[in-house]
Amino acid sequence: MKTVHQIFRKSFLAATAILGGFILSNCSNDDAATPVNNEEQDAVDAITYSVSSESNGLARTMESASAYADEQAVYTENPALECGMPYNSNFTDSFSGTNYSYNYSAARQAELNCTTEGEPATLLYSATYSGTYDTPRMASDDSADASLTISGLETTSASVTFTGSYERNGTQVSKIRNQNTFESTLTYSLDSVVFGKTSHNIESGSAAVTFIGTSSTGNTYNYSGNITFNGDGTATLEINGNTYTITL
Repeated sequence: MKTVHQIFRKSFLAATAILGGFILSNCSNDDAATPVNNEEQDAVDAITYSVSSESNGLARTMESASAYADEQAVYTENPALECGMPYNSNFTDSFSGTNYSYNYSAARQAELNCTTEGEPATLLYSATYSGTYDTPRMASDDSADASLTISGLETTSASVTFTGSYERNGTQVSKIRNQNTFESTLTYSLDSVVFGKTSHNIESGSAAVTFIGTSSTGNTYNYSGNITFNGDGTATLEINGNTYTITL
């Protein structure tokens, strides 16, 4: 099956790819900020790439879900999906650019819930992914599991709202600093992430994130943080007293 939703790829991805390792920047200038060690930096990179579209992260998953809903006319009064009927499909999602690439096999299930009048109310969307990504700072062999609810399907609304969870597990290899290899589990809880129906871009919202990592020597470390989606193609990650900007 051909790669899904390529027509919805954001036009700025090519420009972002040229920037290479600048997908992530530490914007904490507070003298009281917590000193950053290598483990935290690796965790921040893993979080960044589990969110960014250029590594098939959470933003890309929501983009795919919104595009699928659009393709199935869920945002109209005459959806192609039957109310209460689960729909299953397999697909691949891949991208190859100058500095970023990914290749994932995926499976999704979607179920449309309707009002008593038969109008679309919410779309339950779940998807699993398995594959690899490669970036200037990190490479990963991992899997992801998304369980999302899309609300605000009314034709009068210009946007929809995502809630739900997203988990990513795998092995990452850092290409910078000490070039550490580690295993990680990343868990996200979405809080009212608003998505444009037409643009398929994140407009606002937030997500709580937890990171559990195990180094190649068996050392375990964990971090918790919060991500705020800024509505301009970026998100702000706050973790361990430090602030970072993520390009979506």
